Amino acid sequence: MVRWLYLSALADTPLAIVQAGLLAWLAAALLNGAPSLWLPAALLVLTLALRALAGAARARFSAGAGADISQAVRRDVAEALLRGAGGTLTAGEASTALLEQAGAVGRYHAGFAIQRRVASVATVLFLLAAFSVDWVVGLIFLCTAPLIPVFMMLVGSGAQRAADRQLDSLRFLGGYFLDRLRGVLTLRAFAREAAEQQAVDRVNVEYRKRTMKVLRIAFLTSAVLELFAALSVALVALYVGLHLLNLIAIGPGPGLDFATGLWLLLLAPEFYQPLRQLAAGYHDRAAAHAAAEALAPLLEERQSVSGSNAVSTTATALTLDQVSFAYPDSEDTLLSNCDLTVQAGTCLVLRGDSGTGKSTLLKLIAGLLAPDTGEVRHDGRPAPLLAQTTGNLAWAGQHPWFIHGTVADNLRLGAPDADDAALHQVLAECGLEHLPAGLDTRLDENGGGLSGGQGRRLALARALLSPAPLLLLDEPTAELDDALEQRIITALRARKGRRTLVIATHSPAFATLADQSLWLGPSAESMEGAAHG
Repeated sequence: MVRWLYLSALADTPLAIVQAGLLAWLAAALLNGAPSLWLPAALLVLTLALRALAGAARARFSAGAGADISQAVRRDVAEALLRGAGGTLTAGEASTALLEQAGAVGRYHAGFAIQRRVASVATVLFLLAAFSVDWVVGLIFLCTAPLIPVFMMLVGSGAQRAADRQLDSLRFLGGYFLDRLRGVLTLRAFAREAAEQQAVDRVNVEYRKRTMKVLRIAFLTSAVLELFAALSVALVALYVGLHLLNLIAIGPGPGLDFATGLWLLLLAPEFYQPLRQLAAGYHDRAAAHAAAEALAPLLEERQSVSGSNAVSTTATALTLDQVSFAYPDSEDTLLSNCDLTVQAGTCLVLRGDSGTGKSTLLKLIAGLLAPDTGEVRHDGRPAPLLAQTTGNLAWAGQHPWFIHGTVADNLRLGAPDADDAALHQVLAECGLEHLPAGLDTRLDENGGGLSGGQGRRLALARALLSPAPLLLLDEPTAELDDALEQRIITALRARKGRRTLVIATHSPAFATLADQSLWLGPSAESMEGAAHG
């Protein structure tokens, strides 16, 4: 797509040279009273049609290339965010990265980057054409052409600073508005709707002002560059006019007739057109540069994660070595000196009363929490943070998160290549074969469209479908009847050996599945004793 975009953009240059020559030919023929004008007129119409087709092709390829590049950047950013990269980003900043910043990168590569290459080649072609006819006009082109890129670089620093400020304002506005939207019920409860609406309006006005500053710099830059181009064209017109009036003798002399002079005059605005287009797109470069600086740490983190953590294809062995943990706002140590080894392909069942640390232990194993003392190891290596697992574990919690889309879309998050048959099978294993619209059932991020129990089972189905060698399940059969609970236990038993299972549950029915059981709670003298018991 980019190659065709470059070729269609570059095709305008030779067509412009030919068009100027045909116009000069037709005008000279009219002036000299030529008996037949159909040949230059037909060739001129054909050239105009070809230029129009080249322009349409460029517009189409530019839109397609920009969309493809933006989509590729969005895919990389979304993958990085889903893997946990950029953990300090707010939801508003993440949405800005996905939408505005990725779009800016796409517009730059499909616009300014292509035009820069086109302008460099087009300038050489126009210079060759001018020097081949009149070295004075060629010299005028050669001396005046650098004024446009030089001035563009001089104002570039100011445009870049304005673009950086606008991007910072946009990132802040996205997060600010999203926070107010999420807290709308609280704002209404405390009668703060009008005050927050005014605050959002003030922030929005500030963003508009910053946007207008960027556009002001862009338009002023374009106006000054247009002035340079107009002065250069006027200089060519002055030289050609004086030469045709025989008022000057420099240049090609008698060889500069009316047709040649008109061709050179018509060539002048075409010569500066690629440079003007380059300058007009300079604000896209500034916006893309600001966006790239914001996206670079996120994408570099994604690449380092992808390169250093390959997905394991076999079950994972777990080791907890003297692990202790307490929440910062609690005086009690929730886990103390836990020693535990779980062999690959086996099942560990965590039991205990509510609040005794079952979910916390799952988070420690997953890397969502770091132990205060001790170490959690996966296959003998320190457990990576969840952001660095790259598919080595699957989590099904009590409050699952979904994406806006269908059931099939959510299931394929962990197994993108799974076919519909595999999706139907895992849904049946989890008792979800009778969903209202089957795989096409629509969901929101909180599982709206399903009941709470169906949402937890869908999260379980997503974990079972993924190829992750380590499954961490938090109350997978809560509030289910005995028959459905046994169906899920059967599905988990079928995965033992190929997967390592760690299950937090209150249900005694998992005793038949467990290779090891761990009781958490005050009945044990210490976590260490419970682990060894």
